[in-house]
Amino acid sequence: MAENTTATAPVEETTATENSAPERNEGSSQYQRSDRDRSDRSGGERSAGPRVMATDLLPELGEGEAPTSDKEVSNGRAYEITYIVQANVANAVEETQERVKTLIENAEGALDNVRVSEARRLAYPIDKKTDGVYVVINARFKKDLTTELDRFFKLEERVLRHVILREDA
Repeated sequence: MAENTTATAPVEETTATENSAPERNEGSSQYQRSDRDRSDRSGGERSAGPRVMATDLLPELGEGEAPTSDKEVSNGRAYEITYIVQANVANAVEETQERVKTLIENAEGALDNVRVSEARRLAYPIDKKTDGVYVVINARFKKDLTTELDRFFKLEERVLRHVILREDA
């Protein structure tokens, strides 16, 4: 009778660490990013120019002055005007803010509140611009002024985007 002989290799014991996924070693070049990649994704340093602070752009208030107006506007509604101005253009924020204020006051409207942000990175480029200053104005005026304000914002090249919203009463 023929014998069936099969050679069996000795069984090696494997540990759990050999079968698991490779560890992320900080020294490993596979998982390490360069400092440049980290700064690009985290909004690192920008060479777009000096940062503009919101307090630098706000008009100075004297003693006892309040930013709100108690002026009564007949047939007026409350609106919120938000627009983005190019960040690195000198005096663009002040000039557009002054022009909007003049338009509202000439139409017998009242300016209630003005908020100006610092220069911020936009979520996506607008007309190849990546930084902008957000300006939010709360005002009360007649409905007819919205078309004039809309025309101004469309013609003003330094304003990247704008929206005029009627606030609920």
